[in-house]
Amino acid sequence: MVSEFMSRARELLAEGVNERSLTAVGRLLSEVSREPGFVPQTEIKSLHGGDTTSAVLQTDPDGLTLMLGRFSAKEETPVHNHNSWGIACVIQGRDRYRHWHHDDEGELKVLYEKELGPGSFVTWLDPPHDIHSQQGIGEPAFELVLFGRNVMVIPRNYYDLETGEVRTALPQ
Repeated sequence: MVSEFMSRARELLAEGVNERSLTAVGRLLSEVSREPGFVPQTEIKSLHGGDTTSAVLQTDPDGLTLMLGRFSAKEETPVHNHNSWGIACVIQGRDRYRHWHHDDEGELKVLYEKELGPGSFVTWLDPPHDIHSQQGIGEPAFELVLFGRNVMVIPRNYYDLETGEVRTALPQ
């Protein structure tokens, strides 16, 4: 089922990655995520050095990657990027998604914040449009996240809002 979704997503992205094609894939992901058995039972591992966990469901040779993420209600993820476009679709629970950008003075600010429930999704384009943070609301939020690159093997930036420091590292 996952491999069929990946093929269909690739067809929708064939004309190029833009807001329209990402939204079309987001709708598809929302639809297939409701099919019984679409999300396989899998072991999930710590991510971002906190209570958030994830598992790679499929990575294709060109880097197209589908992950399952569990976002903690205890703590927000660090503000980070993925150096890739992406689509995040909630499959269980509620998620507070914050999208960040650098303002005219170069400071990191919240561009928008959304509360997402099952079937809701957000999309983002390649850098510098991929900076975000997430947190489950009341309980963990489970999400399917599709990336244009295998983000588990490329460094990402972690932003410290208090000090302004940017740390580059592989996902932890």
